[in-house]
Amino acid sequence: MEHSVLGLRPGSVLQDTYEIKTLLGEGGMGATFLGLNRASGHDVAIKVMTPSFAKNQKAVELFRREANLLRTVRSEAVVRFETSMLDKDGRLFLVMEFVPGHPLAHYLKKGARLSSDDVLKLGLRLAQGLEAIHKLGIVHRDVAPDNVMISHEDINQAKFIDFGLASDSVGTDKSIIGDSFAGKLRYCAPEQLGLFGNEVSAATDAYALGLVLMRTAGLELPGEGKGFAAVEDRKADVKITDPKVEPRLKWALEQLLKANPKDRPSNLPDLFREAMKRAEKKSPSSGATPAKKAEASGSGKMPMIAAGIAVLAIVAGGAWYFLSGPGGSSAKVNESVGIAQGAVAADNPLSAAQALLTAGGAQNLDAALGALIAISNDQDLSQQDRAEANVLIAEMYDPKTHSTITSPFPRPDPSAARRYYERAADLGSDPARDALNRLGE
Repeated sequence: MEHSVLGLRPGSVLQDTYEIKTLLGEGGMGATFLGLNRASGHDVAIKVMTPSFAKNQKAVELFRREANLLRTVRSEAVVRFETSMLDKDGRLFLVMEFVPGHPLAHYLKKGARLSSDDVLKLGLRLAQGLEAIHKLGIVHRDVAPDNVMISHEDINQAKFIDFGLASDSVGTDKSIIGDSFAGKLRYCAPEQLGLFGNEVSAATDAYALGLVLMRTAGLELPGEGKGFAAVEDRKADVKITDPKVEPRLKWALEQLLKANPKDRPSNLPDLFREAMKRAEKKSPSSGATPAKKAEASGSGKMPMIAAGIAVLAIVAGGAWYFLSGPGGSSAKVNESVGIAQGAVAADNPLSAAQALLTAGGAQNLDAALGALIAISNDQDLSQQDRAEANVLIAEMYDPKTHSTITSPFPRPDPSAARRYYERAADLGSDPARDALNRLGE
């Protein structure tokens, strides 16, 4: 017999209705089980929050937010909500549709890639899911391969499965956990890195979708492996130069990956429908194999790579995330994220970030940048600290102060320096105003 997890084991029955069948996965907030609705006979996924997390107000708010969001969404591209429960032991349960299959991340980590034609099909499916949540005023904020389940190996049945970071505060920089950053660093939009007023909106999900589709097509992402310094590669519109990418996919991706959120398309399904009409000629490749760079067939089937249990993603109770994958630098970037998280959580975040700058080294400088971006956007901190954080970022770019010893950027950038000095000046910084005069407003 399997050991018990959170007091639950195969055969446990919740509220005389839901029978636990097996454990699917565990995370920082709890665990996810495959269950059976005994009344209807259909399988369900049951997400359970640990009692210790259930005592954490923010964690409970996050859990309930996900339940409320799922209850309101009606789309075949979004996992279906069934119910939520609270038992006498203080455990919170979220019961939802069980989606058989693997997350998109599972295939990407194995080296699977899709043809341009099938990338567009997947894009349309996911765009329809995002359209459904955007109509309700919800921003997902964490569109990434591990939050997309490929049901029955078929991209035409892809579904978003996790809404732990979703926000219904369109146009603000707040989320349930982590007021200044949410999502995965690899798949975040420029505004999540402090650009364009840090205003998160439906356009933020559009950009993240573009990055996910780039990865699915086998393309390197802008700023890949650079940690928070990826902001340099995402401050301008992304251009697709790989000749293997069909022109119509290239066009769609470049529309999604406009740097300025205002320039991105507002109707995502229509974008993909237009792209599909743009050319009659199809990609000559028709089969999907598990080989690296293999392409899926026009049927939309993902490659059958390995047997395994589908794991529903569980938010791990923190605001900083990085999805490791191809490339040797992901572990280092992940460490930088952890260091940045520690600095933001310190009693004096600004001093902690400054200490990282003083310590030097590529990893500390990258972490310092991430921490300073978070500090600069945290409305709960004093204007003075936020202004100082913006000044410190500006000095990383400023030709007068730039040095690879104190900056993660290889070269100065006056326009970027000016942008952060302007933010600091708006917060009342006199040194920032002096710097702007020197640079020439």
